[in-house]
Amino acid sequence: MVFRFSLAMLFCAVGSIVLAQPDTVSLHWIDREFRYWRGDPMMHGPNGECIAGYTDEERCANFFRDGRYQEVIFEDRGYTTLHVWYPGDCDPLQGDTVALLTGTWSWANDTLLVTVEHTAQYPLEDLLEHYLKRDMYKPFSMPMPPARVCNTERERRFWFEGGRLTEAMRTWN
Repeated sequence: MVFRFSLAMLFCAVGSIVLAQPDTVSLHWIDREFRYWRGDPMMHGPNGECIAGYTDEERCANFFRDGRYQEVIFEDRGYTTLHVWYPGDCDPLQGDTVALLTGTWSWANDTLLVTVEHTAQYPLEDLLEHYLKRDMYKPFSMPMPPARVCNTERERRFWFEGGRLTEAMRTWN
């Protein structure tokens, strides 16, 4: 009887360690926003004056506890030659464009595998109010249809290198 009780306690203890392990490993990237930025940074002129920089591309990505993934891409120029959603077939809208990518993630070995299920584009003004009021711990959704839905890279891989989120084309802060 004591042996069965000890064996049952051992299985419970091992089970709780195995179940707890992904939570302890994932704490550094779950419920956190990762940012990627590309552009011309602000500089200081010879007399100390500020010379404004310019953002070409800004991305914010979240991996949520329930396995959902969301990324918001801000593209300020609105030029048809700049493809911040590469690879894919999304030309930006005229003016400031924001893309909302939604999908799912899974963890395999040391890699985060993301499947992008939907890429929707909105004018910046339409998305910004909802984005600023979002709950950081849940994906947000837009109450209006997108200006355009397009294809982007469906399968993406992320990993951690030097404590930073990395993918083939970007290193995130």
